[in-house]
Amino acid sequence: MTDTVVMDIVQTHCTTCHATNPSVDWVDEAPQGVKLESIADIKRYLDRIKAQSVDSDAMPLGNETGMTEDERTTLGAWIAQNKE
Repeated sequence: MTDTVVMDIVQTHCTTCHATNPSVDWVDEAPQGVKLESIADIKRYLDRIKAQSVDSDAMPLGNETGMTEDERTTLGAWIAQNKE
């Protein structure tokens, strides 16, 4: 599991909202101030990402971006590898 694979998943499914400048027109700023624009950002929020996108399908909201179970599993495995 590489950082690049995880960054691709996060950029596809998370940063539409969780960015300095969200790309969806219905979000003015990153929800709860959570920005996921770098590996360091993702590592900062590992537990929250796991709870919202791996352990449940709460995020992405309404699965608007079509995150697959394989992507959730990949993300979960990477999170497990990167827990400090």
